[in-house]
Amino acid sequence: MSQSTVTTHIQRLEKALGYPLFLRLPSGVKLTMAGERLLPLAERMLGIEREMFRPRTEDMPWLRVMSGRAFISTDVPACLSRMTKALKVRLDVRMGLYDEMQEALLREQVDFCFMGEPIYHAKIKRLEFAPDPIDMVVPDKHHFVHDFPGLKAIANEPFIAFSTPSAPFRRRVTRLLAEENVYPNVRMELDSIDGIKAMVSQGLGISFLPRRTLFDAQVKNYRVIPIPLPGWTRPTLIHYPAAREDLPLTKQFLEIVSSYYREKATSS
Repeated sequence: MSQSTVTTHIQRLEKALGYPLFLRLPSGVKLTMAGERLLPLAERMLGIEREMFRPRTEDMPWLRVMSGRAFISTDVPACLSRMTKALKVRLDVRMGLYDEMQEALLREQVDFCFMGEPIYHAKIKRLEFAPDPIDMVVPDKHHFVHDFPGLKAIANEPFIAFSTPSAPFRRRVTRLLAEENVYPNVRMELDSIDGIKAMVSQGLGISFLPRRTLFDAQVKNYRVIPIPLPGWTRPTLIHYPAAREDLPLTKQFLEIVSSYYREKATSS
C-alpha cells in the first residue's frame, strides 16, 4: 500500500473506534495507550481470521511412502499427484534400500513401498503389476547401437554396475548374465542411476538399468538397447502392512496406483 492509503485506513479505524491509535511526533509515530491495549486484540483477530481460511492440517491424514531409486523419478510422483487431487493428505516420502523398506513396513513406519523385488512375510501384503524390462545402456556412438552381436560381447566392455553386489537389482542382473555365461568386467559401482547415465554418456562403460528410468536418453546422450531374451524384466510391486489393509486410505491409494499402472500397460 502507499503511505496515503495506510493513513486513510488508520484514520477510518480511529474514527470507528472513537479514539486515536497513534501519536504523531516529529520523528515519526508511536502507539497511544489505547493503541497499546488494542494491539494484542488486533493480533488475536488476525490469528482467528487466518485460522478460518487455513485448511485443518491436523485433520489431514498422513500418506507415508518409501521407494527405491528406480521408482522415485517416475511412478511415485505420478501416483502421489493423483492421490493429492483425490484427497487432501500430508506427504512423507523417502527413498530406501530393500532391507530398510522391509523393516519400515514391519514396524508400520510407512504405509506403502514401491519396490522392484518382492517381500515374503505374513505381516506384509503386496500387489504386483506389469514387470519393467531391463535394458542395456551404452554411449550415444557406441558400435552396439548399430551392431549388437549378443550378450557375450559385453565381456570385453568396461561395465558400470548399479549398487553393491548384495543389492537385489544387482543380483538379478548378475544372475541373468550368468545364465548366459557372461561375467562382466566391472569398472565401477555406483548407487546413483543418474550417475551411471552420466558415466555411460561420457564413454566410460556400459550398464543395465530398468526401462522406467530411461526416459531421458536423448537428452543425456546415451542409447537404450533392449535385451531380446526371456526373463530380462524386473517386478513392479507395491507393498503395505497387512494391519492397514482395510483402512480407507490404503484402499484408495491402491486403487489409484492400480489405475495408473493399468493406463501405462495400455499405452505401451
